[in-house]
Amino acid sequence: MIIGNTRRLLGVAALGLTLAVSACGSTKQQPQDVEETPHGYVEGAEELAEPQSAIAYAARGAQRLRLLDLGTGSEKEVGLSVDAERLTEDGRFVYVDDGDRTVEIVDAGVWTVDHTDHVHYYRAPSRSVGTLTLDAPVRTIAGFEAHTTVGTLDGTVTVLDRRKLEAGTLTELATIDSNSSTPLAVPYAEQLLVAVGDDPQRPADRIVAMDAKGQPTGTLDVPCAHPRGWAVLRGGAAIACADSLVRIKQEGDKLTATMLASPRTPVSPDGFGYRPRSNEAAMADRTGIWSVNAAKATLRYVPATGRELVAAASPADGSTVLALDASGTLISYHLGTGKVLAEKPLRAAGLTLDADRAYLSDPEGQAIHEIDYRDGLRTARTLRVAERPDLTVEVGR
Repeated sequence: MIIGNTRRLLGVAALGLTLAVSACGSTKQQPQDVEETPHGYVEGAEELAEPQSAIAYAARGAQRLRLLDLGTGSEKEVGLSVDAERLTEDGRFVYVDDGDRTVEIVDAGVWTVDHTDHVHYYRAPSRSVGTLTLDAPVRTIAGFEAHTTVGTLDGTVTVLDRRKLEAGTLTELATIDSNSSTPLAVPYAEQLLVAVGDDPQRPADRIVAMDAKGQPTGTLDVPCAHPRGWAVLRGGAAIACADSLVRIKQEGDKLTATMLASPRTPVSPDGFGYRPRSNEAAMADRTGIWSVNAAKATLRYVPATGRELVAAASPADGSTVLALDASGTLISYHLGTGKVLAEKPLRAAGLTLDADRAYLSDPEGQAIHEIDYRDGLRTARTLRVAERPDLTVEVGR
């Protein structure tokens, strides 16, 4: 792969508080005059007993990102240097892009650290970390563990050091030429799962594991025609291909790939919706829903007769899936039979969910609806917000 020249980094915020995660479970003996670092300690952050979930939202074109605290209902604002046209999140950071070549990265100040057998919940000041201006329009953004990747229309992927973002520093590690028109690299298992091809004018046709400098690691090279949506789940990373899905799993120091044939082709080009720290994810198009279970390596399809679906998400209960249609109605389907179990008309424009609730944005009503998806789509709360929530993501979950 070809490593490109360093892109321009604009408006990088001052370092501020350094956030450094210490190793969990350390038993190393410390000198008696030095206090041992507490388990889970993060400098500059407060550890709390419950998730510090928030809805990050913006009015389209606004130069401000608002954070709605789901515990207290209070809001705070982070000023932006870009006009917000699209939001992407990775659990902690919100990537605000202007619909063209510039991305501003905001540390929401709330996040969860997952150690599989237990989790830690943190809160720290929210702030803008800085902006990144690319050479072509932004198409994909993916952040997980050590890296964040930004893919652009010219088929290249810019790799950022995500751990340095935690410390308030925007650092570019490399740019990778995918040799295709598919600008996608999924951070997983301290590597990058990069979509690559043999023609810059055509979609990628395989996934190759690389390091942060864009060099193949030799741990994975698997066919995948026209890679599209992705999700990192407890049981591995799932990447949708044109007529199948590949589940990539870390096993020791190796990566293994399992191809899951689609019950219907082509697979939706939309992104996955899923509950954090789960094994199930879903994606939808106008005809139906694809639901993947990463742990079981299964892929199911639920038709949506007579409906035009725009989004889907999995509650990870093994039996249901949620979808949002073009009218703004939330629908709960039975995964096995495709039967509609419940529906709720909300004029909703966005869908996200966590371990307990689903959240749907209502720009016209200037509200966020909190839905109990385990109780017949009951409305638990309607949260009024300061301005139109045209763009919404959930962080801290």
